[in-house]
Amino acid sequence: MVATLTLTALAGCTRTGEKTCDLIDTPKGIGITVDATIAERVDTAEMTVCWDGSCQTQPVALRKSSRTVDDGCIESGPDTVCAAREEPTGEEAGFVRLPDMPPGPVDVTVALADLTGSRIVNETLTLDPKMVDSPGECGGIRPQGQITVSADGKVRAVD
Repeated sequence: MVATLTLTALAGCTRTGEKTCDLIDTPKGIGITVDATIAERVDTAEMTVCWDGSCQTQPVALRKSSRTVDDGCIESGPDTVCAAREEPTGEEAGFVRLPDMPPGPVDVTVALADLTGSRIVNETLTLDPKMVDSPGECGGIRPQGQITVSADGKVRAVD
């Protein structure tokens, strides 16, 4: 039983030199948020990302987005009870993992289609990914980008 507990505890960590590394990572890739007016019409989404003369096309799994709404607190003081709830925004969001994505500019084409296969959005932009610090002692800096599709169907980079 002790061996099982030890193996279970070690399964969540790896050792590199003197550092203990949690198995948490910041993936390389591009996130997308689609405005509610467009999202309600989208059936399929894909993203094509190009750099150094090669391209990768991947489907984007869009999921409904929500935000946290503060429901306030009962009384005040050290034993105060506060509440919050999730509320749908109508937007949809997804993330495309790109393990080989470079830290420099990439060309991104976003294609969104409705149930009939008609393109709602088909736009390309150049995105300069931001370098994001991966958590933990053994983390590193990874390139990530974020784009939005606005109500007018325009694709924009988020700074």
